[in-house]
Amino acid sequence: MSSREDILARLELLGIPYEHYTHPPVASAADRFPMDAVYGAQVCKNLLVAPRNESAYFLLMLPWDKSADLKALRDAVGTGRLQFAPQGRLGELLEQKQGTVGVCGVIHDREHRIKVVFDLSLRGKERVAMHPGVNTETIVMAFSDLEKYVRSCGTEVLFFDFQ
Repeated sequence: MSSREDILARLELLGIPYEHYTHPPVASAADRFPMDAVYGAQVCKNLLVAPRNESAYFLLMLPWDKSADLKALRDAVGTGRLQFAPQGRLGELLEQKQGTVGVCGVIHDREHRIKVVFDLSLRGKERVAMHPGVNTETIVMAFSDLEKYVRSCGTEVLFFDFQ
């Protein structure tokens, strides 16, 4: 199965309702707006970060217009200086590539090396948009269902207020 198929099959297995859309390729969260690929949902960006020694990985999901204060996050999680993880790790850990990264990819992190860090503002959102492993498709679901999905993969979930 492909990453996309794995993700959609897991959602079905868990009985999580979602909407599924196709569209032209979206390279970044901000690119969704001109092509009207928002679908009435909270648009987010996803970033994979790690300390230099890669002793831990953090997959951040935050609203597209917020900044990821990596220094404040570093202090909160008690790790070394955080930086973007090497691009090769996207494929290795998430079976995704730059421009397609989404938290649903944690299904492929079989060693549970990644912790997902959700922005606190996402809690309670009824509609959150994300890629299902490809940037020509979007799935929309309630944030509570997304959290259920991530936890079902054995992934640790953290919340942080990115301000």
